[in-house]
Amino acid sequence: MATPTKVVLLACGSYSPVTNMHLRMFELAKDTLNKTGRYSVIGGIMSPVSDGYGKKGLVSAKHRCAMLKNALKTSDWIRLDTWECEQPSWTETAKVLSHHLSMLEKSCKVNTKPAPTKKRRKDLHNESINEDEIDRGLESPNSYNTRLSSGVSNKENVMVKLLCGGDLLESFGTPGLWKEEDIEDIVSNHGLVCITRAGSDPRKFIYESDILSKYQENIFIVTEWIENDISATKIRRAIRRGESVKYLIQDPVIDYIKEHGLYGVSNNKYINDFLKSPADDPTIFSDFVDAPLHVDLPDVTRQPVSNPRTYMEDSDAPRSPKRQLSSDHYDDCPRSPKSPRNVPCMTDIGTLVRRVRNYNLSRGIPHQKMDHL
Repeated sequence: MATPTKVVLLACGSYSPVTNMHLRMFELAKDTLNKTGRYSVIGGIMSPVSDGYGKKGLVSAKHRCAMLKNALKTSDWIRLDTWECEQPSWTETAKVLSHHLSMLEKSCKVNTKPAPTKKRRKDLHNESINEDEIDRGLESPNSYNTRLSSGVSNKENVMVKLLCGGDLLESFGTPGLWKEEDIEDIVSNHGLVCITRAGSDPRKFIYESDILSKYQENIFIVTEWIENDISATKIRRAIRRGESVKYLIQDPVIDYIKEHGLYGVSNNKYINDFLKSPADDPTIFSDFVDAPLHVDLPDVTRQPVSNPRTYMEDSDAPRSPKRQLSSDHYDDCPRSPKSPRNVPCMTDIGTLVRRVRNYNLSRGIPHQKMDHL
């Protein structure tokens, strides 16, 4: 069996802000390519566009890169690359792909050089220690490319495939947006991994495009069965309208947006009035946690209670509407302590007869008139 081709996934975009769906795309693509047996995904790169792109709602690259760094702290194979956003103007996607491919190829050639001297090995050891101390989201491009190419021999091919959503693939058909030579360069020399989105049909679009149909073997369509229609546009709209965006973007990204007041977050109560959990701040709820547990229970030891379920103080006993209407007269009626008025039901007819007789006696009715009872 042939050795799987090493692949690095590259995703270009605004990332204003980066969403969970942006990150989820990498996991979906990696699983799909690895299952084919033809490819082995060894890394992922997120490349934000330059400020010169001029898209509406686009905050500065400084903020977008910072949010990406925070979002990628939990990933051990995806990193941020700032080469594209450092360019003075917008850079075509085909050029970004070529740049990263050439960087990887150079790293592979460096790794195939003869073994270094003893002094050089010591220097490399110190460099590796310093690299391990770098935060994953802040790893430098050179160290990242070296780490990726370390497991690639000079006889193996390394590919950089463009990772995108169905909307980007369909944008190939927008007149004047893409150069035909760039489209052909992307699908023929690199390849595409397209994640489906609700409302888009990439297979139909490929069929209707002559260029895409010609190189359709280099296009992988990944169906997202767990539909997730998160977009940066919807995130910005929700923040402006004061709606919660928790679980749609990473918590460190939310914290950064709040700290720097991005996307009109000053009016968002869900972010600005956010209450930290006790795990984040042990001083919160300390009074409640440290307070002794005290519950006032009735003293039922003074007299035996045959049925605890029916025990209740006279003042708290529930009354029916009829009893409530005659409560003034009823409160003056004598009653046996053994027969509380809040007993839910009568056990026999004798109990009923005795209660009626006692009630009539309290009203002055002669005993003879009750003989029939």
